[in-house]
Amino acid sequence: MKRKRYAGWISLLIVLSLLASACGQKQEGKTGESGDQVTTIRIMSVSQTENPDGPAEKAMAEEYMKLNPNVKIEFIGVPMNDLYKKITTLATASDLPDAFTNTPQFIRTAYNMGITADLTELYGQEYLNEFYPNLLEESSVDGKLQFLPWVAAPLALVYRGDWFEEEGLKAPETWEDFLDAAQKLTKDTDGDGKVDQWGFGMVGTRNGSGADRFITVLRSFGAEELKQDANGNWVTELDSPAAKEAFQFYADLNNKFKVIPPGVTETGFPEAASLMASGKVAMMITGPNALGSIYDQNPELKGKLYSTPVPKKEKHIATFGLLGYSIAESSPNKEIVADYLKFMVNKENSLKWNALSGRLPTKIEVGEDQQLTGKDYAGFVEALQYAFTTPDFKQYSQFQDIIAEAYQSMIASGMNADEATKKAAARANEVIGNTN
Repeated sequence: MKRKRYAGWISLLIVLSLLASACGQKQEGKTGESGDQVTTIRIMSVSQTENPDGPAEKAMAEEYMKLNPNVKIEFIGVPMNDLYKKITTLATASDLPDAFTNTPQFIRTAYNMGITADLTELYGQEYLNEFYPNLLEESSVDGKLQFLPWVAAPLALVYRGDWFEEEGLKAPETWEDFLDAAQKLTKDTDGDGKVDQWGFGMVGTRNGSGADRFITVLRSFGAEELKQDANGNWVTELDSPAAKEAFQFYADLNNKFKVIPPGVTETGFPEAASLMASGKVAMMITGPNALGSIYDQNPELKGKLYSTPVPKKEKHIATFGLLGYSIAESSPNKEIVADYLKFMVNKENSLKWNALSGRLPTKIEVGEDQQLTGKDYAGFVEALQYAFTTPDFKQYSQFQDIIAEAYQSMIASGMNADEATKKAAARANEVIGNTN
């Protein structure tokens, strides 16, 4: 992707100095459509299971309800790794809430289930022109917007800049650089003969959180989990030599080089972020939201964390990391929900949310009103130029489990790369065959 495509993003990061002026803006809202009767809207949110995100989202909803006393907002908290299953279960039971968190990985599945309202029609193009076009594209199926993009969290490598400087290390450009740094920073710091600091905090769980991180590694080695060939047919490269090399490298970080803390297959994002916050690991692949979580746990790390694009074998890679809300097709309150979501992404709230969570806003005017400051966020902005578009494949979310099963089988069970990738490719081809 060309760098100029993301020029507008270069100002997309923390702006505490701007919050004072932003807070003076008038917030918009409207009363419920049923007169004095209170309309309750239910929203299923992954943010409700996280800190400081959950309380902040509730505070934002409280402000909206003050402006709109005829509206009551109720949240249903669901962990990100349970989201897709929960949506499917509720949809099957005809019990979907009015809105729910959605991602580019799941929108095609939801679209084919017929459970998402067409937001392009609901909002109109004039309003949607306020968002970055590439993010709208990433949030759409067949030209129909499936969720209103709230925040972006491109994956990059966060590392302890202070430790790197002490060791005379530079930001890892290649996976060789990364391994060298990970080995040097895995050590016994208190002299008791036991390792108590590790080079890498891997998210090794069998879920979308772990899989999305590995996909950036896989693609950096030159292999794609899913792509279209010259004839437009879907194919996988999960059993290619490049894929085998990527899986082997990932497993070796734990099994051979021992640069990862124990219990990696049970280490999800919250655990990995806590390991970095407590000074146990030197690096982790993550989105900028991790910085908000880490700083919340350990404010003393401000100024000590740096970021850089995910290292490469063949090329740097990143995901957009988009998150937003779909409005259920079954909701009787679409207009009210749409109004709340507009309130959620307005300039004032977007600036507050960026400062709180570190996630990047999605509206052009907000991006143009921010300035890039700090080594902790610089790598995320740079990473956006390497972001790839999620394959427009309706069962793409299944590839997350296929990939996660493969790296877990190698890390936990000692399966070799040939066997693990052969099994992964077979599962992938079955999904492709069932979709055609």
